[in-house]
Amino acid sequence: MTVRHAESSDIAAVMALAAEVIGPERAGPFVRSHAERHHLMVAEEAGEVVGVLAYRTDWFQCTFVSLVAVRENFRRRGAARALFKMVEAISPGPRLFSSTEETNAAAIRMHTVLGFTPSGHIDNLPRGYRELLFYKRLHP
Repeated sequence: MTVRHAESSDIAAVMALAAEVIGPERAGPFVRSHAERHHLMVAEEAGEVVGVLAYRTDWFQCTFVSLVAVRENFRRRGAARALFKMVEAISPGPRLFSSTEETNAAAIRMHTVLGFTPSGHIDNLPRGYRELLFYKRLHP
């Protein structure tokens, strides 16, 4: 599996993965905005995009992972781990944050396994679920 920054030829596959998580109406603007800043990474297997990670580096002077999506038939095979490892390596600051809905048990376990610790939550979001924040210290 290869992890790299997304290229223009990946955008359709990235949008499809993003649409599964945030819905098709939000996927286009979300992906385009991250692509313009070069803040999209993809996991590729046999020439196919199987995972995506979107991030930003201006979140309270920290890096924040705003989306992780992996094709269902590639889950639990290291794609998310490889994507997180790459964003950790290129993060300009020593703090990495990520989040997931309180109902996403698999994502909560994944964050724990990847060394994140709980960092709080956000209430009153449109979908009605609490968003759990996770934190990881990268380097001094």
